Amino acid sequence: MLKRLLTASSVVVLLLIGMTPAAIAQTQESLQQSPIEIMAQAQISNEDLDKFSRAIFQMLTIEQQFQERIVRTIEGQGFSQERFAEIYKATVQAEENPAAQADLNISPEEQEKFAQIMEEGKQIQEESQERQEQAIASLGLNMDRLNEIGSAIQQNPQLQQQVRTRLEQLMEQ
Repeated sequence: MLKRLLTASSVVVLLLIGMTPAAIAQTQESLQQSPIEIMAQAQISNEDLDKFSRAIFQMLTIEQQFQERIVRTIEGQGFSQERFAEIYKATVQAEENPAAQADLNISPEEQEKFAQIMEEGKQIQEESQERQEQAIASLGLNMDRLNEIGSAIQQNPQLQQQVRTRLEQLMEQ
């Protein structure tokens, strides 16, 4: 569940990181674009950029709400975020090395609370994902189109700047 969450979060973060000035510093060779890339960029209208920006903004907002709910769930079970992370890491490592979990001295009570958090987290994550999909659909997009626009934006510094500006405007509202 958390791997899936981290993957989904990472996609958004990587997309936004891809829009940083450092990503613009590419070699001349990588700036050459294929005809397919040029066609994809030509199909990105201002309306598409607006929809994409609003979709990303809404997804980030939903993701933030999701993370806040997860933190409340963790703390509601009496864990600090650090202790939960330790147990989670040990649980993941236990799949490869069963001694890793034993080394952490996780009590049966902690194991039970951890399992409850994971179950609640799964439900919260499913709800979050559903809300994100609804938000995207409400803008007249689907994940395939969102990904197409995102790919074109990643390859074009001008589009990156336009999206960055749009996101900044949305954050100010």
